[in-house]
Amino acid sequence: MSLSKKRNLTVALMTAVVAVAQAGDIKGVVIDKEMNEPLMGASVRIAGTRIGTTADINGNFHLRGLKKGTYTLEVSYVSFFPQKLTLQVPAKGDVAVKVEMATDDKQLNEVTVTARKNLELERALLAERQNAVLSIENLGASEMSIKGISNVQEGVKKLTGISIAEAGQLIVRGLGDRYSSTTLNGLPIASPNPDNKLIPLDIFPSSAVQNITVSKVYEASAFADYSGAHVDISTKEGGTKDFFNISFGTGGKVGTVFGDFYQMDRANTMFKTPSMDRKAMDLPLSDYRQYSRNHNIFPTTFEVNKSSAIPDLNGSFGFGRTFRLGRNKMDVLATFGIDTDNESLDNAYVRTFEASGTEMSRFDYDSFTQTLKMAGLASVGYSFRKADRVGFSAFYARNAVDSYMARQGHDEEGIRLKGSNQNSHVYELQNYQLTGHHVLGKWDTDWSGSYSKTSSEEPDRRQVMFRQMSDGTWDLFKLNAQETMRYFGKLDEDEWVGDVQAQYRFSDENKLRFGAALRDKTRDFTCTSFYYNVSSK
Repeated sequence: MSLSKKRNLTVALMTAVVAVAQAGDIKGVVIDKEMNEPLMGASVRIAGTRIGTTADINGNFHLRGLKKGTYTLEVSYVSFFPQKLTLQVPAKGDVAVKVEMATDDKQLNEVTVTARKNLELERALLAERQNAVLSIENLGASEMSIKGISNVQEGVKKLTGISIAEAGQLIVRGLGDRYSSTTLNGLPIASPNPDNKLIPLDIFPSSAVQNITVSKVYEASAFADYSGAHVDISTKEGGTKDFFNISFGTGGKVGTVFGDFYQMDRANTMFKTPSMDRKAMDLPLSDYRQYSRNHNIFPTTFEVNKSSAIPDLNGSFGFGRTFRLGRNKMDVLATFGIDTDNESLDNAYVRTFEASGTEMSRFDYDSFTQTLKMAGLASVGYSFRKADRVGFSAFYARNAVDSYMARQGHDEEGIRLKGSNQNSHVYELQNYQLTGHHVLGKWDTDWSGSYSKTSSEEPDRRQVMFRQMSDGTWDLFKLNAQETMRYFGKLDEDEWVGDVQAQYRFSDENKLRFGAALRDKTRDFTCTSFYYNVSSK
């Protein structure tokens, strides 16, 4: 932004209004005399001392604990004439001061501002809410760090009027998941869960987030496929300040850590999704029977392994730096976070009853669950001329949940049963964005394009069931062929989005904004169930 004024030197004017309140304080407000607007960040200090402060977002300041006497108050602000005011602080009562700052036109002959707002800070986000033409709520990375918020789902819960259901679904004013939408840096992203419209918000760690903005009203610049809330997640970007940080933590749940932990035989589902023999998946049933007898088509068995639960681990890494390239600059940023969690549940049970109160079935069970959450963000931006910028970002996230359950009891027919099942569920998101901002005279133009790929996969859901025989022994349950089975399912979604917006500034208060957006989405779901013929020899 460039400011240029040429006028005769203006004489600085200042007025002071004194009022009596409580003893020992100087209170006041600093404003622009010409525009009658508060000067946020103005420096206020007592001459010859270390006592000082800065004006807040409304231009207010407060100096406390002053003794009776005469003080010289010095007020300064960039491109305004500095002010000095002599004040008498009485033995009882405060002094209230209104300082009107006059523009130093001589200093403003040629000033260029190239800094960008840091939208991680609470004060900057407060200004965004106050100046927004729509009712919004937001939460920045700085506040998330102070409150110990680890992901976006926990952050959204802190906003007024929003709650999270047990299944992780967003509830706004009583409206469920299907009535809200999620965007990443203003561009839509799809959910990998076919039952939910919103992507799981806990997939975004706080280490990769700049701020969260929630709008509960319709807005022209957003896709109008919501009536509850529009949740926009802004990822971190370089250019604010250089940084480098590494963090590491560990912990565990009482009753789980170092205790017995059971799982079915499995491949490394947490970091790499296993897959079965793809040729067997596509074979007709007549050919599959012979092929399965001669090939080991599954990477796992029904064997149950015992181990000890290790402590939970979490860590993050972040790096950002700005490089000067002549009169231009390039900023780079990379963040990565990982979090693991182990949980065991012992001696739990599920019971069903008739309306009369008679118990129909009961199963006692133990469950053991492992969870992995990891995400990484990389971005590069290039700023040129005075206000033009292009940037590219890549975001990847993976949530993997692996659970094992052993249960025993009786069904509605009184048959004694015991069995075990293993279920792995993997969510993945890849998002790539290219953005640009350009200023030409009174025209501001923003353009962006993104490609998102989401997937939800159950790579090997397994179950085996046994029946207690009349002699007390256990044998495979043969009455229902579907009780011993495997299931493989995967949902893939690809989405392309393009968006262009232009704004013409008639004045600082009057603007005309228009634009267009294009969205193309494809969804592909495949699943296969394998049932074991346990009756054959």
